[in-house]
Amino acid sequence: MAGAPKRRTHAWAAAACLLATAYPPSMAASRDDGENALVAPGPEALRDTPPLPDDACLEVIRGICCPDWRRYAVFDVLFLQRNNQAGDQTLVTDAATGLPAITTQDLQPAVATGFRGFYGSLLTDDLGWEIGYLGVYGMFGQATATGPDTLEMPAPLGLAVNNFNTAESARATYWSTLNMAEVNLLRSDCCQECGPTGCRLTNCRSHCHCIDWLAGFVWAGLDEQASLSMACCSPPEPAAYTVRSTTNLFGPQIGMRGRRQWERWAMEGWWKTAVCGTAGSQSGDPIVGTISGLERPAVSASAVGVGFIGTLNATLIYRLTETWGLRAGYNLIWLTNATLAPTQWDFGTAVGAGTGINDNGGLFLHGANLGVEARW
Repeated sequence: MAGAPKRRTHAWAAAACLLATAYPPSMAASRDDGENALVAPGPEALRDTPPLPDDACLEVIRGICCPDWRRYAVFDVLFLQRNNQAGDQTLVTDAATGLPAITTQDLQPAVATGFRGFYGSLLTDDLGWEIGYLGVYGMFGQATATGPDTLEMPAPLGLAVNNFNTAESARATYWSTLNMAEVNLLRSDCCQECGPTGCRLTNCRSHCHCIDWLAGFVWAGLDEQASLSMACCSPPEPAAYTVRSTTNLFGPQIGMRGRRQWERWAMEGWWKTAVCGTAGSQSGDPIVGTISGLERPAVSASAVGVGFIGTLNATLIYRLTETWGLRAGYNLIWLTNATLAPTQWDFGTAVGAGTGINDNGGLFLHGANLGVEARW
């Protein structure tokens, strides 16, 4: 029994405490050696005993059956709105008015979906581990503009490529995918509380709250593509300027998770933070004009730095059974020092144009999660 959970190894101590405080000495039994010994009462006797004083009861049941699970699995569907820290660079200008027709701020993606999963286990009464994955897909933003041969990209590139000036239509698109994975060790401290009907072993699962201190490793990968296309003339002669970028953030993280459980309800929340190394890269496709031909070959660049990942969550759980529960909550996710695709457009024409890299971007995601969990 040395490796069994507290709620099992302390079962006889709990029964003894109940006997000592709720039963007269006459209920004690005798061992073969003739010494008096306390004998644990059966479930029916426990159920019929009067409640112990709070202090005495808590000393007995603290750690015996709180929490009432050793393993857990979580699956959440995510609905997240994204805001970029990408500046407000002008991408297309209307020459007739001199005003921007499309800027990078017009490419903020709409609500995107994804999912998050966790699996964890307690190795001992207060030590455990967990692994987790989060993916957000379909982050897409776009902006369009039309004009009577008055649209143009910023100079000097906009003047050098025939399709990038005196255009009739322009369209900017932005795709992005985020993947995150983490592995954590946890130090768990759980505490039992008495319910409204008093303190008994038979209701020790009703009120439990836990604090988990987390330390581990996290990785985040951000893959993006942005394309700016323009068309002029009749029939239309389109040309495009497309860039792709990748950011990898990886490093140690710490955090804290709290869970308070009562009857069929539970409330859970966490914060996690990581200071990460970053590796960013960007590449641009060749730029070709329908008349001028090749204006710029394919280019690329890379850089390393230091970034930050922070996450917050608050979730309400309704327990359908002792094992299964429904989850609904809210999330905040923040990444810094990211190589965002829209910030890699370079409208220069000099030698080396497009070979720089901007890895000072950031993104902020916030929104709801809906899911299920299992604890056993």
